[in-house]
Amino acid sequence: MGNSDRPTYFPGTEDEKVSTNVTENAITESGLYRPLLATYDLSNIEAAVRWLQLGEFLGRTEWGLRGPWAFTLTEKGVKAAEDEGFSDEDRKLLYQTEPYQVFIAHQFNIDDQELVRYLREDILRPAGYDAVEGRAEGLEEFRQAILNKMSHAKFFLCLLTRRSELVTGTFVSSVWLYQEIGAAMAFGKKPLLLVEEGIDPHFVGELQKTYEHIEFTQSNHTRVFKRVVERFNADLEADLIPLPK
Repeated sequence: MGNSDRPTYFPGTEDEKVSTNVTENAITESGLYRPLLATYDLSNIEAAVRWLQLGEFLGRTEWGLRGPWAFTLTEKGVKAAEDEGFSDEDRKLLYQTEPYQVFIAHQFNIDDQELVRYLREDILRPAGYDAVEGRAEGLEEFRQAILNKMSHAKFFLCLLTRRSELVTGTFVSSVWLYQEIGAAMAFGKKPLLLVEEGIDPHFVGELQKTYEHIEFTQSNHTRVFKRVVERFNADLEADLIPLPK
């Protein structure tokens, strides 16, 4: 942004009145950066500020020819602040992942389909989240399509449900689900596991120790699954992302 794009206001003139309105949405560089440095790296802050400038949300205002300057919100920036979020078009340029999208890994059987339907229609959608899923048939292009969906979704949710019974009377889930959990970890996701009662602890093992899991039964899932949204909302707030509407 060149100097010609920066409004300059001269004390003692009519333009001084205009500067009063501008300063209501203005902040110095130090005032903007210092509170954020306690939480974020300087490089990340500068990248975010640059993105806001390129997106025409943030400008600069100078007082006098060589006077002090400050960051100011543009009309577009004020609107985004009032809306508490960005437009869909701008959001695609801001986030490398879809902030309100959830990838659900599950078995493709009748029981799981009903659980997924309940998660999507009664839990996630009313809270503003969009659920996606994938089906693998062993062909590489299908597997790659699943990985693409997984990488673009901010959240990874896995339904570890019963598949095969062991001699101990407990159960193991689908091997493919464990592979998807590993892929999610490779993408830097924090898997949230919904573990059905009866799954042998040995086949959840380290996953339970490292990542959050929620145990459920076929009879209590309508109550227990509500905790999923609580966890996702907490993650968004921790990342300073507005909650979905």
